[in-house]
Formats: sequence, C-alpha cells, structure tokens
Amino acid sequence: MRRAKAALLCLAVLLVLPASQASAKNDPLGSGTTKLTLDQGFLSFLAQNDLALKARAGAKRGGKTIALPITGGTMDLVKGRGEIAQEGTLVIEGAKGAVPLRRITIQTKKTPLIAKVGGSQLKVASAGKISSKRAGFGSSFSAQKLVLTAKAATRLQKKLRPKEPFTQGQALGSLTTNAQPELITIAEQGRVTLDFDPAFASKLDSRFVSLNPIFPAEHTGATFTMPIAPGSMLAPDGSQGTLRSSGAIEALQLHGAQLFWYEIWLDLGAHQASSEVEFLPSPPHPGKLERAPVFDLAPAPVASAPKPRTISVQGAQLTLNATGAQELSEAFGKGFAVGESVGAVSFSAVGE
Repeated sequence: MRRAKAALLCLAVLLVLPASQASAKNDPLGSGTTKLTLDQGFLSFLAQNDLALKARAGAKRGGKTIALPITGGTMDLVKGRGEIAQEGTLVIEGAKGAVPLRRITIQTKKTPLIAKVGGSQLKVASAGKISSKRAGFGSSFSAQKLVLTAKAATRLQKKLRPKEPFTQGQALGSLTTNAQPELITIAEQGRVTLDFDPAFASKLDSRFVSLNPIFPAEHTGATFTMPIAPGSMLAPDGSQGTLRSSGAIEALQLHGAQLFWYEIWLDLGAHQASSEVEFLPSPPHPGKLERAPVFDLAPAPVASAPKPRTISVQGAQLTLNATGAQELSEAFGKGFAVGESVGAVSFSAVGE
C-alpha cells in the first residue's frame, strides 16, 4: 500500500511539473574543446620524480595546457548538465612504468574528470568548484581546484612508484570545456511558411481543387503558415536535422477526392519533406498512410546566429517526388510530374 501511494505521488508530481522540469532535453554533442590547465605544483612534482605527462591520439599539450577535442556525448544545454566524450589519451610515464588515461570523459559534476585506466573507468579528479553557462548554441563548463581522488592516487602510485608518493587531494589544476551540439532542440515558437508556386496553384484550380489550411495552419492567399511543433532538432549550421510543423493542408476537389498533408517534416540533411498523407474517400482510396517523403527540398542558404540561437532558411524550393506526383495524379487526374515546383519554404527557428 505504501509503495502504491508513493508511486501515485511521483506520478502526480510529474503531471504538475512543467515539461522542461519533468524531462531533461539532452542534445547530442558534435564539437568543441576541453582545456585542462595543470597546476604548477603538480608539474613540479612530476619533474622532481622524473615523470612525464604526454598528450597523444588527438590530445595536444602546450606548456601547462592540454587541449582535448570533443567528439560526442549529450547535454541539457539549458541547464549545462551532461556527459562529454573527448578524443585523446594522456600518459604519465617514468622509468618504472606508464599509466595511460584513455576514453576521457567530462561529467558536469563534482567529480568531473573520468578516464579508463587499465581495464576500468576511474574517477580521476574531484573539483572544489564547478559552474556552467550558456555559450551561443552550446554550453560551457568549468571545474576549479581539481585534486586527485584516492583511487587515482593509489593506481598511479602502484604503477609508477615515484620517490614521493601520489596522494589523495593532490592539486591537479582546472578545466574548462566549451561543448557545441551536433543537433539542438528547437523551441516551440515561430512558424514555417509555404508559398505555393502560382503555376502549381493554377493547375489545381483548373481541376476545381482548392487548397485549405487545417488548424493550427493558416493562410493568406497562396501563403500558408504552420507552427513549429515539438520534436524538432537542427544542426546549428542547418546542415542536418528535422523541423516538424503542426496542422495540415487540405487539397479538396469539387465533387471529387480529398488529400491531406499532415504535419510536414523538413529534413535538411536528406533534402526531403515528409508527411502523413490521408487520401479520401476510402474506399476506393487508401485512407491514412504512414509518414513518408512526398516532396524534395532543395538546398538553400542558411543564416545561423549563435547569440540569439536562430537558424533561418529563406525560399527553399519544394518539388514533387515520385510519391507526391503519383498521389496527386491519382487524386485529381494525370499530369503531375516528378520535379514539378510546389512552392518555397521559409522558417526562422530558435534553439533552446
């Protein structure tokens, strides 16, 4: 009974929380750099014990600073929380052996520096102070007053056996990381605009077919707009990702067929626009179909602004693919062709 009450209480809390609190939005990371600045006392300790710290396999060292390229991981960019994967290996070596630190990972926690040492993942250092802040499309994280953990000190001591021992709490330095997303979650604001090609609209009109918006889609003449919907994710440079719209556009023939394009998705990487199509009346037509590409989306210049986190496309040409042309020909008569211009798509999306 107590367990049941506890479960119900948790469910109630989740239901009343705003969506941003009820579930984290972790975006995949694609680039950036982590910089590890070594404490001068730690460098002196290494020198006095005839030990060297070397950067390999993509990591680079310049004096006190080691640069590690970011290759992956995920972050809630709004809250600055996540796990960041690094390229590169750090090796501490001496006359009696070497300890490589591989698969280096930064976690936005009080124990931020993780690495594979030997056959297991090891918490290498803990921090006296951590902080994070938004940095354009990405997020920066800082960990100050890094010190060796007990397990890291024991592992280094056992393998390297220096004259002076490695110790728990030994000052290591500090780190900063600037992580940039591969894809960023798009806020539910703004609208996608579709300006139908006058020739395409005229062809439909000649066959007594009207184009109509289904709420929350709207139109003024041949210009239709649809709200940006949840589930949209784009690369900051607009090279990939999918923008989802809500609402639908209806093509209705007088005394004839009815075709709906629901929730048009713009795939910027595949250069396609897909939709759930409903083809009525059913029978003889198939009714509602699974989402599939019905238009080709031509590449268009992308305007990307990191500070306001906006990704904008203006006038990307939309043309019929084989599926779209076939469906229109079956619904409203032959004559719709692959590559035929449908219109132009524009949007200005805001990253969260």
